[in-house]
Amino acid sequence: MIRRTSAMLLATASLFGAVVAMAAPAQAAECTEDNVCLWSDSGYTGYLRDDYQSRDNWSIISYEYAGWRLYAGDGVPANVSSIDNWDPDTRVSVYYNSGFAGPCFKVAAYGSVSNMASITLSSGKTANDNMNSHNFTNNCAGTTYNF
Repeated sequence: MIRRTSAMLLATASLFGAVVAMAAPAQAAECTEDNVCLWSDSGYTGYLRDDYQSRDNWSIISYEYAGWRLYAGDGVPANVSSIDNWDPDTRVSVYYNSGFAGPCFKVAAYGSVSNMASITLSSGKTANDNMNSHNFTNNCAGTTYNF
């Protein structure tokens, strides 16, 4: 009887673990819960910044373990190209200008954008390699993405 009860508890725990694993977002393993990950290349590759706070100027912060800044001028290939939002209840607004200004878009809570080249801003520019700040808010009037 004890053996059967143990087996049932183990099976229940395994099933619970599988359900929890299936419910978790399929995102890059390097990201920290409640943070946003900013990648230099599309597909969540290249240099990484795992960030826990809003940043009003990407040109003054660098990727982790690299000397490259997140923004070094429009069109610079090392600028942010993909975003992974691991905050379960807050969208991340991403802005073209520093100081949370200019054309913008949002990344859904637990959402991601694997290639910012697919986003066209209201100014007509593509978001890829051109954005300069992010804010953990829903303040941006732009479109919310999760792809």
